[in-house]
Amino acid sequence: NRNMEFEDMQVVWNSQHDKPLYGVDEVGLHKILRSKSQRFHRLIYWQHIQTYGSSAFMLMAIAAILLANVSGLLGKVDSLRALAGWEIVALLVAMVAWLQFSLSVYLGQKQQKIRERSDTQSLLEDLDREIKHTTYQIRTRKHILMGFIPPYFGTGLFISIVFGVTGVSNWILSPVIVGLILGLIIESRSQRRLIEREMVPRLSELETLRDKLADPQH
Repeated sequence: NRNMEFEDMQVVWNSQHDKPLYGVDEVGLHKILRSKSQRFHRLIYWQHIQTYGSSAFMLMAIAAILLANVSGLLGKVDSLRALAGWEIVALLVAMVAWLQFSLSVYLGQKQQKIRERSDTQSLLEDLDREIKHTTYQIRTRKHILMGFIPPYFGTGLFISIVFGVTGVSNWILSPVIVGLILGLIIESRSQRRLIEREMVPRLSELETLRDKLADPQH
């Protein structure tokens, strides 16, 4: 339980509160901080895995259709027609949308790692690094809806073209588009809940602990 773990840190701190600063059990606090940080980093890691996995899947699917069209396979297989010129362009746009999405996540993560890179030794240094990391994660999700629009748009283009090539009725496309819009809204709200329930409380806890260590009289 996240709140109990922070209470554990407070217990460690309170047990040393009346001692000189050099007597504070920073080792105990440091171990708890790193344990909590590892769990938080694993959460972010799996979100990135989902991003890269879905991007790789969509890019391979789009590339497969384009290659099948270039090879003439689409025109030869029964019920599968060749791509029209505008459909090829639309698939390329979908590919760019997914590339932009995955690259923006990767480059943002890489730049943040460079900013956080340091051989931290002290508890305060680790706290500062984790505060920066958590602040970055919150900032990147503040406009999460806009960030998810390109991949969802690309997916919509991909599905509509696949339906067109395979001869699926346009009537089926309408509920699929509605489903994508609902998925976009649900994903956005899920990320906002993550900010409110996990990241903002975590940032507050880290800042509180840092302030206590920086000013042991409070």
